Amino acid sequence: MHIQTSSRDPASRGDAHGASRRALLGSGLLALSGLAGLTGCASAPPPAALDASPVALPDGWREPLAGAQDGNVVGTAWWKDFGSSELDALIRSALDANRDLKITAARVALARALVGGEEAARRPQLGAVAGAQRGRDTAGDPKTERASLGLRASWEVDIFGRGAMAIDAARGDLRGAALALSAARITLAADVATAYFELRALAHRVALGRDAAALAQHQLEVARRKFDAGSATVLDIERWQAELAQERATTVQLEGGLRVRQRQLALLLGSSQAPVLSLQETPLPQPPAPVLPGELLERRPDVQRQARALDAALARVGMARREVYPRLQIDWAGSRERLALTGGSASPQAVVGYGVSVTLPLLDGGRIRANIAVQEARAQEAMAEYEKAMLAALTDVEAVLVQWSAADASLLQWQEAQRAGEAAARRAERLFDAGMADLGLVLDARRQQLRAQDAVSQAEGVRWAAAVGLRRVFAGTV
Repeated sequence: MHIQTSSRDPASRGDAHGASRRALLGSGLLALSGLAGLTGCASAPPPAALDASPVALPDGWREPLAGAQDGNVVGTAWWKDFGSSELDALIRSALDANRDLKITAARVALARALVGGEEAARRPQLGAVAGAQRGRDTAGDPKTERASLGLRASWEVDIFGRGAMAIDAARGDLRGAALALSAARITLAADVATAYFELRALAHRVALGRDAAALAQHQLEVARRKFDAGSATVLDIERWQAELAQERATTVQLEGGLRVRQRQLALLLGSSQAPVLSLQETPLPQPPAPVLPGELLERRPDVQRQARALDAALARVGMARREVYPRLQIDWAGSRERLALTGGSASPQAVVGYGVSVTLPLLDGGRIRANIAVQEARAQEAMAEYEKAMLAALTDVEAVLVQWSAADASLLQWQEAQRAGEAAARRAERLFDAGMADLGLVLDARRQQLRAQDAVSQAEGVRWAAAVGLRRVFAGTV
């Protein structure tokens, strides 16, 4: 249904315009009030409440974090806790050049532009119009020439808040996109730090693997000499040949893993070339102070992103429901026109037109109801995504706390095994020097010592990964 009242008069009518405008607005408001009473014709059913399934927040974390110091909260540049200038340079480079981050930043720019578009839609619109016409309306009319130049303005009055809700939805999308960028920066920094410490552990293990292969080669040579002397069998030679092949295969595999991780780090850095790293050793920092679950959900950008997505979805539900209300638009046009017989002369006249239009949907084939159902379903989806993000964040923290505790306990045990292996190797060397043991016993002890060192390297790598994970799960915006 569409009702429009308007007036179009030459400017020369002077004071008559005031009375005309008052009558025009009065009739428009009367029409609006009448149409508002008819909204029941196209109104939708009452809003379906979102099924509330709140996530129960625990009072604290089930896994204790030993060694955490009060006040040592994860900061913005949390990777500086590791005390590595090389790692700091890598992460800064990744934050500047990573392609996934650039894609997410472009989405923020898009969301910001969409907010500007929704805000512009609520402002009055002004345009210039010009035209020229020559001819006759009917065969009996004389030929005329018509020319006009002027301005045209329109403004939709946002009586029921439809436009304001559109802006709220767009701003929710913008805030969500900005939070997604923050979450991506945190994840990227954690991925770079994890790759860096994995590279360091792999480089150490490659060096140990080469030492183990050299030791196996020495043992094979000893077995051959014993065989030549008649104090060993072919089985001893074959056993050490198998050991040597296994050590070399393990070393080759570790070297391949090292090169693959270097390529993956290059991708994170937004480069096609693997970086050359010194992989400097640094002491492991103390674990950060854990924040309570409620505070965690407030500072985690991935959780807050879903909260903003829910806000935007609810705003769009409100927009869909307000489609059943009338729309009020004010139009104004002013121009100077010249109308004359062909070849004749005429003085231009100023022409002003204005009007108020009110539109109200009466029969739309169920389009509005369907759109409301669509937006409510999307709001339900956004609610489920928000709850999922909360649960994922809580589970993420608990998993990392378990990983840290297990890695710390495992490292202590492997360090004990390494100390025992070193003591055994020293004792075997003393026995050999005293003539109470042969070289094979010494080499076996050294081999066990290398295996314990390799296990310690793996355990240290796991604990460094857990240290990165602790800072990632408790980090806020970057």
